[in-house]
Amino acid sequence: MPTVGEAIKLIQAIAPEEHAYKQEYDNIGLIVGDKSQHTRKVMCCLDVTNTVIDEAIEARADLIISHHPIIFHPTATVSSDTVLGKKILRLIKHNIAVYSAHTNLDFVKDGINDFVAIQLGLKNLRTLEPYVSEDVGFGRIGELPSKATAATFREIISQLLGDKFVRIIGDPKGKVMRIAVINGGGGGDTKYIDMAIKAKADCLVTADVRHHVAVYALDAGITIIEPQHFNMEHCYIQRLVQLLKLEVKAKKMSLEVVQAIKETSFRS
Repeated sequence: MPTVGEAIKLIQAIAPEEHAYKQEYDNIGLIVGDKSQHTRKVMCCLDVTNTVIDEAIEARADLIISHHPIIFHPTATVSSDTVLGKKILRLIKHNIAVYSAHTNLDFVKDGINDFVAIQLGLKNLRTLEPYVSEDVGFGRIGELPSKATAATFREIISQLLGDKFVRIIGDPKGKVMRIAVINGGGGGDTKYIDMAIKAKADCLVTADVRHHVAVYALDAGITIIEPQHFNMEHCYIQRLVQLLKLEVKAKKMSLEVVQAIKETSFRS
């Protein structure tokens, strides 16, 4: 029976930790648990919510692999007095470890950014801003097969991501073709708008767009199409399960890999 540490090597083969964005805000790796603990079942998810923990307990999973870290900001205490503390204590009580692959899974070749860009039908893909290498870094840039209105492209995104709350920032009748993609919260900082403009994109697809960033984009003349953060990244979890299963098979390990099926968007 493999250990948590051996199971972790499977996700590290897909998204090496050295590809993560080395900034204080990120937190990747084994966040809860013991590498020497044996594991029979791995559950993959976007966020380690109470719903996912319930599902892991019920399914008798002993390792959760998440995209978003369960501990994102430094915490001084782990106690039942806090929401985070209660979750961590429940995980420990049920011997469930948590490993998070965040920006390394964003940045890596064939990771979330590539997956979303390919799903959107973009061609001639390259990294928007290389970080580790030409293939590893922030976002992706590519072209649609032909020009489309922002409104038409929004509908394509809505259908592909299963998201009926996709927003356009810009002219819905404006034509777009050269598309930048930054999965997740690329709408939090104007520097991501500048990345897209530098790459000569006429449209950026990203989530969590703050007001001042929207104003900046409008003044810069670039369209933003904004799906929900959840939908933009959750679509990859099924693919992650497939990749992990291939790694399990190649290593001839006795390990079950499943997807948390009760995760849902915040809006419906």
